[in-house]
Amino acid sequence: MTKGKKDCFVIELKLLIDIWQKDILLKRFEIARTLYNTTLSYAVKQYTLMQESKHYRKQLRYYQKAKKSNDSKELKQIAKELDNIRQSFGLSEYQLHAYIKKHQHNYKKHIDSNTSQKIASTVWKAVQDVLFKGSKAHFKRYEMFHSVEGKSNKAGIRFKENIVYWNGLTLPVRIRKQDLFVKESLALHAIKYCRLVKKVIRGKHTFYVQLVMDGIPPAKRIPSTGAFRHSYQKQKRVGIDIGPSTIAIVSEETVFIQQLAPEVPLLEKQKRRLLRKLDRSRRSTNPNNFKKDGTIKHGVKLRWTYSKNYQKTKKQVKELYRKKASYIKENHGALANRILSLGDEVYIETMHFKGLTKRTKETKTNIQGKIQSKKRFGKSIGNHAPAMLVEIINQKLGYTKQTIQKVNTITFKASQYNHVTDRYEKKKLHQRWSQIGSHLVQRDLYSAFLLMNSDTNLQQTDPDLCNKTFTTFLKLHNQHIEDLKPVKKTFPLSLGIKQIK
Repeated sequence: MTKGKKDCFVIELKLLIDIWQKDILLKRFEIARTLYNTTLSYAVKQYTLMQESKHYRKQLRYYQKAKKSNDSKELKQIAKELDNIRQSFGLSEYQLHAYIKKHQHNYKKHIDSNTSQKIASTVWKAVQDVLFKGSKAHFKRYEMFHSVEGKSNKAGIRFKENIVYWNGLTLPVRIRKQDLFVKESLALHAIKYCRLVKKVIRGKHTFYVQLVMDGIPPAKRIPSTGAFRHSYQKQKRVGIDIGPSTIAIVSEETVFIQQLAPEVPLLEKQKRRLLRKLDRSRRSTNPNNFKKDGTIKHGVKLRWTYSKNYQKTKKQVKELYRKKASYIKENHGALANRILSLGDEVYIETMHFKGLTKRTKETKTNIQGKIQSKKRFGKSIGNHAPAMLVEIINQKLGYTKQTIQKVNTITFKASQYNHVTDRYEKKKLHQRWSQIGSHLVQRDLYSAFLLMNSDTNLQQTDPDLCNKTFTTFLKLHNQHIEDLKPVKKTFPLSLGIKQIK
């Protein structure tokens, strides 16, 4: 959900289709890809012509001068003139609708007008990034167009009585008898529009329909009893200290720390083996494309030959990526439900995970004089997706008109503050334990405790609240650490569990 739009949620159902229906759907997805690329090609050409226009470049210079002088009236006038120039070159959403309509008539047996307009709207989103963000537009490669959707449930792609209708195709869906969530959603909520999605699962094309429903989703129930599966605690605080691969959670009743998506390292091990296999195959079938030192030749146009085994292994790698993404999303959804069952006031530090993935610019040397690696947390963040968990929690809170409370990282300094001494003490990254009074406390759990006790301004922690809840936190903390000690598995070094064994 986004601000300014009505509440909605998505139900995904599998289509039960025959081979001939699958062939027609694959053909229609390919036609949709062609329409997308044709419309995008037109938009890029018009954008290039607009850039070459003297009038457009002149207005841009005026805009930069007005921006430096902070003249708001002049800025509005120039922005309006730039908008008029843009529309004169056919660069607007509705003008792209008119353009794609000419080409849609050639495929009207397969693609309806509503679906083609939605394709043009998708192109317009890409063009907006080019116009206003300076990014580059990308065309869709063969079999890389994965979804088509309609504008309403009245025309084009329609869902009625457990069947999807689209231009002569009748596609039944599978709804499980015990799926109370889907049945309740269809009974109580209206369908805004339908989206057909193509997925490759175990090397085979599988099709799903996504029903975009109006309103707030009903709570999931246990099939046998009909009771609510997750009940969220209202007006209770929860502090979360999230890192690249771990998360620490503290509430009034529970304290725990764990790795995000803990089974991902096993999938990474399989991926490394398959990637090495791909590299060996590529080198054996293309020996003339590599130098003597094993690196790829540059400055020459190379032709690559891929064996059948290479293509088969590549499909296995894609399937592994799909499994990994599906596992992370499912694991994060379950963890988000667990967190929200502790309380609906969630406090977290403002994190910029994208910045943590980049290599550091500063060159450092260690004690022996060797240059240290400039890598940071890119691989770890890619494997555990902490930002996805934050987004899922925020989305679930949005159904009750709430959001995550993000504290000011600069003023809060949760990893440095000590509420007993009321001082900030800098710690190195490898120091995973903090001395709080006469007690040794795990650093991430203590940071989550401070976040839970944030003041109303979200600028710093509330010392009075910390003093009231510290005794309870300490008991839960010590109990959780004792529970982790006998567990026979390797914990990440960032948890610091090995340091106390």
